[in-house]
Amino acid sequence: MFIMETITIYIGGAAHTMPYEAPRVLAAFLEPYGFPMPCGGAHTCGKCRVTAYGALSPLSEAEKRLLTVDEQLSNVRLACCAQALGGCTIHARAPENARVETAGLSAQRSDASPFGAQGYAFAVDIGTTTAAVYLVDLTRARPAEAASALNAQASYGADVIARIARCAESGVRPLQEAILGQLDGLFTVLLKRRGLDARVVRGVVLTGNTTMLHLAAGLDPAGIAAAPYTPQSLFGVMESARRLFAALPPDVPVYFAPCAGAYIGGDLICALLAAAPQENELLMDIGTNGELALITGTGILCCSTAAGPAFEGAGLSHGMVAADGAITDVSMTGKGAVCTVAGGGAARGLCGTGAISALAALLGCGAVDETGLLDEQYHEAFPLMDGVALTQADIRQLQLAKAAVAAGVDSMLQAAGLAPPDLRALLLAGGFGSRIDMRSAASIGLIPSVCAPCARACGNAAGAGACLIASSQSALDDAERLAKRAQVLDLTESAFFSDRFIEQMLFPLF
Repeated sequence: MFIMETITIYIGGAAHTMPYEAPRVLAAFLEPYGFPMPCGGAHTCGKCRVTAYGALSPLSEAEKRLLTVDEQLSNVRLACCAQALGGCTIHARAPENARVETAGLSAQRSDASPFGAQGYAFAVDIGTTTAAVYLVDLTRARPAEAASALNAQASYGADVIARIARCAESGVRPLQEAILGQLDGLFTVLLKRRGLDARVVRGVVLTGNTTMLHLAAGLDPAGIAAAPYTPQSLFGVMESARRLFAALPPDVPVYFAPCAGAYIGGDLICALLAAAPQENELLMDIGTNGELALITGTGILCCSTAAGPAFEGAGLSHGMVAADGAITDVSMTGKGAVCTVAGGGAARGLCGTGAISALAALLGCGAVDETGLLDEQYHEAFPLMDGVALTQADIRQLQLAKAAVAAGVDSMLQAAGLAPPDLRALLLAGGFGSRIDMRSAASIGLIPSVCAPCARACGNAAGAGACLIASSQSALDDAERLAKRAQVLDLTESAFFSDRFIEQMLFPLF
């Protein structure tokens, strides 16, 4: 029997009071505000901490396991576990204002846009963790403004598999509405910055991994998660804003960038378009998925590895996105760790690049050995700054992620008959790749050490590629040709990949 009750939610400096039917899990109240749920409500990460009081369910076994005694006594609850049973109040931290890489490459083309020669278009990179939007001036064929935010689907899980699982439970529509509503808001922000009306918008280009594009299009991504890994669409299609974006005129065309496979998405195709790697150059777009593309003498070899959310800060004990308060760099002295914090001030957590830097520093000073074991004197957690630590469990998460990516690189080179010294350049795309210290990446074995001198960041290449498509018909045509030319290397049943994954679990010794 359901009873109408009232709940008050404090989030982002505002209070929201609403009636509801009890019982209801606290996470359901926070979903509309983009409150992150890294494990998708699986009761495993402990990251959905809130302060709550009133008529609530007793502590669950997961809460007893994941919350400290002090937290339990201070009304801290896990939003994925605690249920509201009557009148109650929730205090939750607003989603972080991430420092997202919106800078792209400046390459331009001289031909006309697929949307016409006048007006503006939006180019959108829907990342699993963040969404970046560019307002492209079609007259000048270049971005005029950019905005970004954490992906509003974060409350449904930190990675694509968690979100696909949520679709199986709740359907695609809630996740579609979350991202499309967020993009509508970002469109409005960018138009207001320029004093423009939505009627000047001539088109939209959407890119992202195959799952993100399915969710934006309202397509069920279930086939992506299970063998034989068959998506409903590989896109490369033009739709209209009518059923997608309320903020735009209904007849505005919306182009979904082409994908090459279930895990080789439009984001990698757009990154290839913008970065334009040459023969024997490797492009790496590392996030929750590691998407790799190697240009060979005969074509384009691509693969994807499941890196997991550790490189984005999710899943780490003190992990967070690259926002103010995140430790971004760590070095060691005789007195301990010296940390750089984004925005200055006190440290609140550890972002992905900071975790890589910390791990490299600990390997360098011998506090972590080649097997990933933290010296026992640190009791499972190495203190960094202001109560933030890198734990043994964190090291294992990073170890698994780096092994997956490194084994993917090895598999690509083996399939192409190449060795690491044969690579002329290693291009790292996306926010994580653009911020990472190449020496730290080589120190933990994420990239081959011999490639560190030729490794360079290429910004948000996926977003830059989407901008090119928005401003150039020839770029759109080239993107579709790239998707068709891409040869996907399937690692799921590769004995070589499995062997190299095990070997890459060890950290290099220098």
